[in-house]
Amino acid sequence: MRIKVKNIVILRFWGWYYTQAVKGLIKIWRNFIIFVEEYYSIPLLIKTLFHPWRRDITKYGRGFSFKKFFETLSFNLISRSIGFSARITIIIIGVLCLVGIMVSGFLALIIWIILPLVLLVFIMVGFLLIAGLL
Repeated sequence: MRIKVKNIVILRFWGWYYTQAVKGLIKIWRNFIIFVEEYYSIPLLIKTLFHPWRRDITKYGRGFSFKKFFETLSFNLISRSIGFSARITIIIIGVLCLVGIMVSGFLALIIWIILPLVLLVFIMVGFLLIAGLL
């Protein structure tokens, strides 16, 4: 009677653990990265960094008046500075989230790969402790 590799459950488990499960973990990690990029819209915020806040600007109008000119100029500059500070804050938060996801995803992948080895070491140390050899 021949035993097929398909029928040995433990070998099928380790085959899944180091192939399909690792691919799935990397896919999940990639989806988190894409989500943060889309949620914070970092490329769009960089493109529109100096645009006015909520497109709130005042037109200069016809004719020229120093008072009206400086009121409009100051309002437009304040609107742009509010837009800049809001966008830069969101960009910083988004980049920090991206860095956190990159680090945590890398750590999760490393832990996933070495966890069986750590478990094996703990089992061996446990047997050595029970046997009184340690």
